[in-house]
Amino acid sequence: MLTRFKKLNTIGAVVLALTGAFACERTSPSNTDPNNQPRTRAEEDLAELRAWMDEKTERLDSTGPDRSEQVKEEFKQRTAQLDSRLDSLSAKSKEEYKELRRKYQNWEARNAQRTQLPLRPETLHRFHQILLGSATALDSTIPAHQIAQVYSQFVQNVRLHRDSWTASDWDYVDEIYGRLNQKEDLVENQVTAKDKIKIRALQAEYLTMETSHDAKNLYKQVK
Repeated sequence: MLTRFKKLNTIGAVVLALTGAFACERTSPSNTDPNNQPRTRAEEDLAELRAWMDEKTERLDSTGPDRSEQVKEEFKQRTAQLDSRLDSLSAKSKEEYKELRRKYQNWEARNAQRTQLPLRPETLHRFHQILLGSATALDSTIPAHQIAQVYSQFVQNVRLHRDSWTASDWDYVDEIYGRLNQKEDLVENQVTAKDKIKIRALQAEYLTMETSHDAKNLYKQVK
């Protein structure tokens, strides 16, 4: 009787184990679903490149010649890694990679153009006055509690005047944006989390307006 009881217990344990296995099989995501596949090393490299590009393009005009060369070298290293793993990317990721490379080429071209065509101090002062209310607004450190308001004033005036600006005008606007970013860098550790969110939103809005201008200008050139 005892032996039979042990056998029943053993059978019961096996049944429970099998039931659990079947339940897991039914509820676990299908291994054939592409959305549930672990990311490849190439996909991780692409995600890192995307984040890196977002940071660099956000700081576009605060990049001096020496820093620009450093960024160029880092871009080569990152893309070399991705190129060696290109076959591991999905079709969608390959398209995104092409777009990121195009975005970087535009970045590099614009920095080269600014190096070749120095800005006129008197015109730069005039744009400081238009955008920030004073030709000397960025001559001194901006307190951390005021930096978000300065960004707000800058973006508000860009909205107001952007339709009347030429491509040359935008070079001055971009220069001031870069200098404002430098001022923000100096006090970033003192800026509140709330103000940081506001600043990032204003930066994104400015870059959208600037990109829209670039697209329109390119269309006019190839039309």
